Amino acid sequence: MAKINLLPWRQELRTQRKQEFLVINMAVALVALVLLLFFHMLVSSQIGDQEEQKAFIKSEIVVLDKQIAEIDELQKRKDELLARMKVIQDLQGRRPVIVRVFDDLVRAVPDKLFLKLIERKENKFTITGVAESNNQVATFLRNLNASAWFKNPVLASVTSSDTKQAGTKQAGTKGASDKPKTSDFTLTVELEAPESGLDETSASSKKSNKAKKEAAK
Repeated sequence: MAKINLLPWRQELRTQRKQEFLVINMAVALVALVLLLFFHMLVSSQIGDQEEQKAFIKSEIVVLDKQIAEIDELQKRKDELLARMKVIQDLQGRRPVIVRVFDDLVRAVPDKLFLKLIERKENKFTITGVAESNNQVATFLRNLNASAWFKNPVLASVTSSDTKQAGTKQAGTKGASDKPKTSDFTLTVELEAPESGLDETSASSKKSNKAKKEAAK
């Protein structure tokens, strides 16, 4: 029987398989390296895009901040202008009211009574004057109470004073007793402007009603 030596063939097959394994490992390593480089480039590209977007967003934020500052400044100017317009409108609206108030105040002043000082704080007037007697002061209070533009008149003080110095010695006691006297008074009264659109008839009716209530008291 013939003997066949298979060792060289098996050795060559083993060597060939080792080479194939090495080739396959190198190919896998190369593919892995290529994939790694690809993913690295892809991630780097994405990071670059994100950085660009971040820089763009920052620049847009700066622009928006400037625009917001400009809008705030414009809003501030708008509010100032609206406030000025409101003040002007209030003054224009109050102008006829002030005229009516002082007109009604003059109408309420009786004869032989003179006003020296009128002070206003919000809707409250402080009036200082002089009258020939306390009767004129009382009449003035009644007239203010009956007015459509005033309410709650309160007499704060009233004092009597001589209008002349003492008479000559020849005048004697009789001359001293005949010296005319005046009443200095101070009173407060509150403003009660009629509703907007109130016409003269309504104002007169209001005056009449207040006068009737005062007379009933």
